[in-house]
Amino acid sequence: MTNIEQVELTVRDKGIHCSGCEARIESVLGKVPGVLRVKADHATQKVNVTLDTDRTPADEVKQRLELVGYRTG
Repeated sequence: MTNIEQVELTVRDKGIHCSGCEARIESVLGKVPGVLRVKADHATQKVNVTLDTDRTPADEVKQRLELVGYRTG
């Protein structure tokens, strides 16, 4: 049985500027094991992730996002 969780992260300081930023975030997080879906939105500064927390904890997704330059809060 898997534990599927919806995680919403808010990027600080208007870090998601455009559709290119959205694509970068979706690409990076989409490669994380256990991540099933990623949707970044520059208008709301939100990143919504659906993941299997048995494979990857939500904190790791947040860390990966911050590693590529998008601070969350």
